[in-house]
Amino acid sequence: VEEYLFDNSSEDVFMLWQNEPTVVIGKNQNAYAEVKIDEAKKHGVHIVRRITGGGAVYHDLGNLNYTFISVDSKGGIDFARFTSPVIAALRSMGVDAALGGRNDIEVSGRKISGNAQCKRGNRVLHHGTLLFDSDLAFLSGILSVDEEKISAKAIKSTRARVANIKELVPSLANVRDFISLISEHVVREFSAKTVTLEDNPEIERLWKRNASDEWLFPSGSYLSTYSVKKKKRYPFGVVEVYLDMSNDIIKGAKICGDFFGNRDVRDLENALQGKKLDCLCDAISTFNINEYIFGMTNEEFVSHIL
Repeated sequence: VEEYLFDNSSEDVFMLWQNEPTVVIGKNQNAYAEVKIDEAKKHGVHIVRRITGGGAVYHDLGNLNYTFISVDSKGGIDFARFTSPVIAALRSMGVDAALGGRNDIEVSGRKISGNAQCKRGNRVLHHGTLLFDSDLAFLSGILSVDEEKISAKAIKSTRARVANIKELVPSLANVRDFISLISEHVVREFSAKTVTLEDNPEIERLWKRNASDEWLFPSGSYLSTYSVKKKKRYPFGVVEVYLDMSNDIIKGAKICGDFFGNRDVRDLENALQGKKLDCLCDAISTFNINEYIFGMTNEEFVSHIL
């Protein structure tokens, strides 16, 4: 529904929605590295890939998701624009929330919301989670969170990093009440109207794609087949480049990470194939890497690989 409205609506859109237990990985992430897949299958947890960058998140019916679709007014990535009305709604309930880190809403350093964005033409899609009463122990057991990411935040575990809003505001009885309060606050601020979507074959097609193995596990996902791994954490996210090398020639490349970008990194992967390591600058000379990995320059990309 998000992607359909993103591509087919010219109006501003605000949505609240929920999923039954589901792991949602970022556009550029490797599912095998982010999710304990056997554990997810054992418990009947869905695994899907979204069209925005960022890291993996867990949804259940104790979590609330929100979406904004609007005109791109600034260019680049702007999390403050769309998290501010949600933060204002949370503060009206007594939750001392603030935008923290790269793309989180936090309370006293604990994450209650993760956010992601992408752009197409002059439109921007922003969505985020709101952990109200999720099963946080199950969350930490189903996601394979990077130990480097945890240590960078000086915490001992994923569970210690996140919090439920219900813990912070015991007066909120259930998620339905929470949904009503968020909806009333944002709709009042934006003078939004409610619309109903009819059954649509394009929405059905997108739903089937998002759950397909081809979308979730694209060719090249088995990273153990690559002989060279280059991984580094930047302020704008983790970037991983995997190379299949023959002497100094790149036979295959895979780019993964929780970074954001508006273009498909498969174009970069294709551009690297068949190139010598000492010709990387020429191989990407027609690319603006910042459009693929937001925050990274062409020089940084070459340096990362070399």
